[in-house]
Amino acid sequence: MAAFEKWQEAISENISQSSVPGFKKTAISFSAIDGNQTSIQDGASSSDTIHGSMPAATPKISFAQGQLSHSDNDLDFAIQGSGFFQVKQPDGQMAYTRNGQFHLTPDKTLVNMQGMQVQGDSGPITFKSGSGPIAVNPDGTITQADQPIAKLPAYNFTDTSTLRRVGDGLVAPEDSNVTPQKMDHAQILNKYLEGSNVTPMNEMVSLVAVSRAYEASQKVIQTSDDNEDKAIQALGNPSP
Repeated sequence: MAAFEKWQEAISENISQSSVPGFKKTAISFSAIDGNQTSIQDGASSSDTIHGSMPAATPKISFAQGQLSHSDNDLDFAIQGSGFFQVKQPDGQMAYTRNGQFHLTPDKTLVNMQGMQVQGDSGPITFKSGSGPIAVNPDGTITQADQPIAKLPAYNFTDTSTLRRVGDGLVAPEDSNVTPQKMDHAQILNKYLEGSNVTPMNEMVSLVAVSRAYEASQKVIQTSDDNEDKAIQALGNPSP
């Protein structure tokens, strides 16, 4: 039942975040863990055990790409294929995201929706004062009025399974000593956003499945408790 609860929590989060650009769903895998119980069979010693197993739920972030959709915003970006944008958190630590829905601060610095600075090749990306069309080349070079401003790189990790969520749709390596690699051939798209990789209908089907499995487990436990009560009552009140 604890494993089913963890699965249900993951499904609920996936559904609630399904409309957030770049969100990556949590997938749950199940494995068996040892659930030894002392044997009470006739003639068994106290050291004898029955080797049973119990299911354990392990969450894992799925980094499958979401659907790319065109937008009319010059400051919307998406990565075709693997990779992450890099942003600087308030504590100074770097975090990574697939959500390229950016905007400008009053001083023309490019930030994400939470106000964290988007990192270019040489630190924060700042645009020139005044208007001018913004564009980005496939290699990530950003131009304003046909003048190069900065390069928006994409980063990747050798093993994405070591990444953990750090809030606001961001991920970071569990080991702070792990550094990502800057991608030489990343394809950055301008005026595009990547949707979440959550399929709401599939999540709803999974939610129904886990609910039924949880109820079935409850019934098994209730039946076991009822049988135990009957056994105690029968053994505690022997016939004369």
